[in-house]
Amino acid sequence: MAQQVELRRLRLRGSGAIVLTASSVCHQNKNAFFGSRSTTIPLHSITGLYVGWERSRIVLFFCGLGFAGWIGTTALGNIPVPVQYVLLLLGIVMFVAFFFVKGRKMEILSPTTIIKGTPVSFEDAEGFCTFLSEILRPDYKVKFNGS
Repeated sequence: MAQQVELRRLRLRGSGAIVLTASSVCHQNKNAFFGSRSTTIPLHSITGLYVGWERSRIVLFFCGLGFAGWIGTTALGNIPVPVQYVLLLLGIVMFVAFFFVKGRKMEILSPTTIIKGTPVSFEDAEGFCTFLSEILRPDYKVKFNGS
């Protein structure tokens, strides 16, 4: 098998990377904690690209938990005041963190498989998808979610 020439590489969180070659896109996840895997999609099979970000739902959950705990302990009245302040502070900190913690996501779709991962940088993922889309369809303009 001939050696593939790497055109572009996108680093993912952890030890993975998405590598673009002249004929395919390969997701390499080497030496990961739960094992090692590699997925390859030929360029002619790619049907869609997705790059986006979303706010963390777990941070919102802890925000609600802090505020609900504060309201509950205030309504009960027999809980020490420092506990009430700690729950209120947890709710406020998580509410502020909700606006700063964003999860990044990237997916490359084909009829039989999906390559997905969390890129280290959102801007690098945008550049990778723009480059890939120009290879696939030079006349197609890319639209990004969240930019």
